[in-house]
Amino acid sequence: MQSVVKTTCPYCGTGCGIDLYVQDGRIVDAKPTLHHHVNDGELCLKGMFGWEFVNSKKRITKPMIRKKDGVYDKNGTLVEVSFDEAYDFVANKFKDIVQKHGSNAIMGFSSARSNNEDNYTFQKFFRALGSNNVDHCARL
Repeated sequence: MQSVVKTTCPYCGTGCGIDLYVQDGRIVDAKPTLHHHVNDGELCLKGMFGWEFVNSKKRITKPMIRKKDGVYDKNGTLVEVSFDEAYDFVANKFKDIVQKHGSNAIMGFSSARSNNEDNYTFQKFFRALGSNNVDHCARL
């Protein structure tokens, strides 16, 4: 049975409404949300056809850390870890860098695929860490 999931298109910060058609837990089609206040039933080519990567078998869907002999090693092999371990790893790395080099030693680079609210939260997070070094790929 096919269901429709109404969501926001992820390709830019405009906020177009997109209807994802889902069957057996997989997206099978995408169409513009009719009478949506932003895009009024229209989508660009990215919004209309750019969803197919979601079903790729090559897509990483779980957190991974490079490890050697059970501990982090930049030359190690990627191994699947829990979200808690991944969050702790990133938090500890940020803390170590800020403690050793100051908050200007970290930066955040976001995506134009994120909506405005996500990008706002992202920059707010880095500013809370004391860094004004925030950018995104939309200006490239």
